[in-house]
Amino acid sequence: LRQLRYWAPSAARLVVVDGSDLPLPCRVREAIDGMERITYRHERRPFHERLVTAGSLVSTKYAVMLGDDEFHFPSGLRTVIHELEEESGLVGCMGQVLSFSPLDAYRRCLFSRVYRTLYEFDVCQTEPVDRLVAAMDPYTMATPYAVLRTAVWCRSWGSVGSYSSGVAAEMQQAMSVHLLGAFRTVATVQWLRSIENEISAISDLEVEQNRMIWFPEWWTKSCFSTERESFVAGISEVVAEEIGMTAKECSRGIVLGAEAFLEGSSEEWEHLDSSVGSARTGSLSVERGVSAVGRRLPDPLGLALRRFRAVVLARMGSQGGDYYGTSKDLPAQLRRDGVKLGPEFIDEVTAVEKLVSEFHELRRQEQAGA
Repeated sequence: LRQLRYWAPSAARLVVVDGSDLPLPCRVREAIDGMERITYRHERRPFHERLVTAGSLVSTKYAVMLGDDEFHFPSGLRTVIHELEEESGLVGCMGQVLSFSPLDAYRRCLFSRVYRTLYEFDVCQTEPVDRLVAAMDPYTMATPYAVLRTAVWCRSWGSVGSYSSGVAAEMQQAMSVHLLGAFRTVATVQWLRSIENEISAISDLEVEQNRMIWFPEWWTKSCFSTERESFVAGISEVVAEEIGMTAKECSRGIVLGAEAFLEGSSEEWEHLDSSVGSARTGSLSVERGVSAVGRRLPDPLGLALRRFRAVVLARMGSQGGDYYGTSKDLPAQLRRDGVKLGPEFIDEVTAVEKLVSEFHELRRQEQAGA
């Protein structure tokens, strides 16, 4: 609903393939039916199958994935599309990313810088396997929420399989994109990533074990060998001919890419939780403890405590040190880090804060009425 409300006034074409237990209410669907630029389908099917449906419904030159609780800035998307228009050799482009979490009963948001490795990320090697290896060592989460040429979006997101590791689907999409062509980022904020909710397990096995199965584990354990074969074959099937390689050559390149990922990223992935939602150690315990206290304090004290936490975590080398504060703090913080801000930026941030607040109030009223 938030995404529909956010994009309804714009010229963007929105495709929603909803896998929820129940479809949106009739009154909402009736309103959507009158909007030519919005397509809504309710399909109780697995995620990867719904992606195929979504791809079949895209009719625009470019496509980008939307999370249901997250936002793309129109100004950031325009900058990215301009880059793709200027550079015909690029298959995709991505802007910078901020995370947001609501504060003060959802009346405003707190922001942090995330995915700093996206800054000046450029993978434009001539040879497909060279690009893949460069992109995987170390891996930067750039392609899943990037603006892609529609054919590339359909070949990548539209061909992912169903695996015991939910992360494997992301890796399949990323590898497909990097094999298909050059990719780079721009220094403009494109994506607001929500951290309102805990990260949830995705696959049936992850739900059963109550933990994420990260790519290094999935790639190396013998129990997932059949899935890995399907993973490699799936990528080869959609990209090999397109990039002028045989299926065998492409498969060897994919294995090299996976090995490069393990070489460059294993330490980072190994420290992640073995169970979803449980506390890790050190910096994360500090971060969560301060957040819990901060939510119970008056705003000025809570903000001061969060700023103190950011300084502590920065000295510890934790990502939590990327705390940027409220929307008033954003421009100075972003310019300090070399991020470009257009004239629409603050208005776009304000619009998101207002929308998040309005939806929270509607939920609160609904719960009170119940």
